[in-house]
Amino acid sequence: MIVFHAVHLHPEHSKLVVALVYHYDELVSYVRRRFGDQHFARDVVHDVCLEIMERPPQLAVQTPMAFLRKLSRHRAIDRYRQYQTQQSHLNHLQQTAEHAHQIDGERVMHFVQRLEALKRIIEALPARQRQVFLLHRLHDMPQQEIADALGISRNMVTQHFNKAMGSIQRQWAGL
Repeated sequence: MIVFHAVHLHPEHSKLVVALVYHYDELVSYVRRRFGDQHFARDVVHDVCLEIMERPPQLAVQTPMAFLRKLSRHRAIDRYRQYQTQQSHLNHLQQTAEHAHQIDGERVMHFVQRLEALKRIIEALPARQRQVFLLHRLHDMPQQEIADALGISRNMVTQHFNKAMGSIQRQWAGL
């Protein structure tokens, strides 16, 4: 039931408010039958009530109940369209998020696969080439320090590194 506080209405509009109060449950049922939801129907009838209070009709209403039904139906259609639009936007956002997640997942999976392939290529290098490559690229050791640590010449470090890089590049290009 709608409760009205002291509001000053033109006598012509007060008939409309009285009809709205008197037929409130009937209007809610009318909207519910057409749109299937009791809460939705009550919200619509409340919207109609507010509209009448805030913006009374400019012309005299001859048949208040017919006017209220028509106004309720129009407000229900407006609300339903608004709801459909919101749902459409939400569905689109959800699909976009799922697609972005899938793309990110695909990128991560692709990256992991490529990383594993690179790891296999490096592990397949001859021991000395692999050792020089890892010390230089992974541990960022200068060639002279590698030479000193391994007890080989700097020239041999350069040769092992160049052979490792050549092998890695050839195998990587073949993937």
